Amino acid sequence: MADKRPFFVIVPGASQNPAQYGYLSHLLQLAGYPVFSALLPSVGATGNVSVDDDSEYVRNSMLIPVLDHEEHDVIIIMHSYSSVPGSAAAKGLGKAERAAQGKKTSVIGQIYLAALLPKGGDGKDIVGAFGGQYPPHIRPDPAANLLRCDDRIPPLFQDVPADLADAAAVSAMAQGMTSFTSPCPRATWDSDEYKGRVAFIRTLNDACIPLPVQQMMIEGTGVDWIVKDIESGHSPQISQPEKLTAMLVDLAKGF
Repeated sequence: MADKRPFFVIVPGASQNPAQYGYLSHLLQLAGYPVFSALLPSVGATGNVSVDDDSEYVRNSMLIPVLDHEEHDVIIIMHSYSSVPGSAAAKGLGKAERAAQGKKTSVIGQIYLAALLPKGGDGKDIVGAFGGQYPPHIRPDPAANLLRCDDRIPPLFQDVPADLADAAAVSAMAQGMTSFTSPCPRATWDSDEYKGRVAFIRTLNDACIPLPVQQMMIEGTGVDWIVKDIESGHSPQISQPEKLTAMLVDLAKGF
């Protein structure tokens, strides 16, 4: 059955690496779904790695290889920051656009997990799109061109068991600052090619992107989202992996 099912392509959030989605990937594979993930170029990058660079990487190294070489449909999962490069990377990869090119596979769904929703394409960067200030848990380090989080557990892993939270926090890395200070590319969550194929999973106890902020972003898009809720903090892939897996599989069946 897995050879007929879409790939879940998991785009890790800022500072996160594929290992932090490893158990979720395992559970999705147990459910019969192939999974692919990779480290974004901006994670740990002291050079000028922009959000556009991340987007090009997602498209050319994560989406196109699955679509064209493995010949599978894709459901893209984007977490937190990764919605910005991930959504843009999916431009032109919807069913109708791909069929017009004689392609048999496409991105059939987009799932946003506690994600940022700037429309992009207007020259604004992530910081500017959300009021011009970094959230309190992020400490800019301009000399190193990095964004640091000195205490990662409270905003990211507050509902994760202590030993696991410690390991997950240490496994996170500083984020390249340029990814937050470069212009956001145009998102695709409001495009006709993905109408009825965009879902947002709200993390109800999130200390990083609080629920009211998530809801404000959703409402600000003017898009008719498929909305699901999970009783978790910002990282349900670690704190609630079984529930999140069931939710993702259910969404996949709807796409």
